[in-house]
Amino acid sequence: MTGRSPILACEGIERRFGGLVAVTGVDMHISHGEIFGLVGPNGSGKTTLTNAITGFYPPNKGRVLLDGTDITGMPPHRIAAQGVARTFQNLALFNGLTVLDNILLGRHVHMRPSVFRTALYWWLSKPEEIAHREAAEEIIEFLQLQGIRNELVDGIPMGLKKRVELARALVSEPRLLILDEPMAGMNQEEKEYMARFILDARDERGVSVLLIEHHMDVIVGVCDRMLALNYGEMIGMGVPKDVVADPRVVEAYIGGTHDAE
Repeated sequence: MTGRSPILACEGIERRFGGLVAVTGVDMHISHGEIFGLVGPNGSGKTTLTNAITGFYPPNKGRVLLDGTDITGMPPHRIAAQGVARTFQNLALFNGLTVLDNILLGRHVHMRPSVFRTALYWWLSKPEEIAHREAAEEIIEFLQLQGIRNELVDGIPMGLKKRVELARALVSEPRLLILDEPMAGMNQEEKEYMARFILDARDERGVSVLLIEHHMDVIVGVCDRMLALNYGEMIGMGVPKDVVADPRVVEAYIGGTHDAE
């Protein structure tokens, strides 16, 4: 990894909403193959920073670089096409569709629809459709979802829904995977499964990960480095066991919570 640009670099990120400064002065980089944790109390700016990275709310100041390429201000669909996939704090699955169909939607960044390809379906579109299906089946096996692949997502437990959302992100073959509280609402066993899958995604599929989480045991257990935010400002960055022991981080979590993300 010597001499390579970070997979993600945030330089002096600031995002305002009117007179409210949601994030300011954030400098962060994630190396290739790294699992990087992002933590902070509710309202600390985690989601705002994530939205700035992914183009939902571009920063008012600063730059976002993906593998050395400036993606600041790009619309979300173009950033996704650059190899950035994201899961959301609140589930964004399509009820009424099966697990398989939800996962297949993650292949949209690789699809090339056109009237010409439709007219030549058996020669052009059909082989592409088979390839997308094979990619989805590979991810289903990777995340051990074979038993529910044809179930409607409406009726499966929360822990499995989170896994389906992870599958939909992974099937897009991202370089950078952003996971926004993937373990919210899970019991201990489900959290352990999810942690293992995140580690496997990095180790077996070469995906770099930005993990936003409230569970400090997860952050310490799986992350190589981490950043802690409070009121939109950086209060600690480095090895997880050192950051979580920082008095400013302890005070941010124990001293009170904020009202909005």
